[in-house]
Amino acid sequence: CILFFSCSIIIYACVRLFLVARKSDESVRAYRRSVGGNYATSNRVAVSGLLYSGGNLLVVLPVIIFLIGSFAKVEAAFFYTYIYLHMAIFMPLQGFLNALVYFRPKYLEYKNEKRREKAARVANLAANR
Repeated sequence: CILFFSCSIIIYACVRLFLVARKSDESVRAYRRSVGGNYATSNRVAVSGLLYSGGNLLVVLPVIIFLIGSFAKVEAAFFYTYIYLHMAIFMPLQGFLNALVYFRPKYLEYKNEKRREKAARVANLAANR
């Protein structure tokens, strides 16, 4: 119960923050001069920030739940086993999660380039028939 409660509070806060940021960004978009340039860059930076925050939240969440369980004096052995297991899995992965977010834009560019090359090959094959 306490695990569900703490997870739901943190997830609600993250979703609410994302929706408020998106709504304020849409209201400001009409006043920008170049919608394509600055907006695209700021959107990429915002998405990267949210992904970094999500990775950090994934790492810190078991610690927060552990602290809440300690203050609530939870005595169930499976609770602490579950929390220790998650701490042992996700804490060492924080650097890997940050690397995934860091290399994401390059991967997306690579994927789009390969998609364009494939479309060009298909168009070339269709033109030669």
